[in-house]
Amino acid sequence: MNKVALRCLFGLSILFAAIYLLIHSNFLDYLEGTNLDGSNSITWRSGIALLLITALTQWFSFWAFRRHIALRVFLGLSLSIAVAIVLFGASFAFCWEPHNPDGTFRLTWRSDLIILALISIAQGISFLILRLINLGRRNHQDTTTAAQHNI
Repeated sequence: MNKVALRCLFGLSILFAAIYLLIHSNFLDYLEGTNLDGSNSITWRSGIALLLITALTQWFSFWAFRRHIALRVFLGLSLSIAVAIVLFGASFAFCWEPHNPDGTFRLTWRSDLIILALISIAQGISFLILRLINLGRRNHQDTTTAAQHNI
């Protein structure tokens, strides 16, 4: 029972991270279209997309636990969200987007590319660090067991 609850909570954390990152991308432009004033309206398409993303993240959560990579994915996701919060709140945020004379800008494919790079780099760092930690543990165990003599 605890394992199922943990898997569901992990899926929900992935869902919330995905929603945060999708809000800072131009996903809503693709999904809903842009209003005349440059904003987006939330319609039934957003509800269907939310249900599909929820199902996908829950499936991914159960798959990650089955493959024993949930900790690596969680650490990478946490790192990417932490960096995204700092990056999107910085003074140079969205400098990669073309700005209008009044200071406004639209989210384009450049923001999508930044978010994909952010997730990929954070996941890569997470997998690399945990792999190095596991290799260090194995090497340390091999040297300590070899040093003990059986009598």
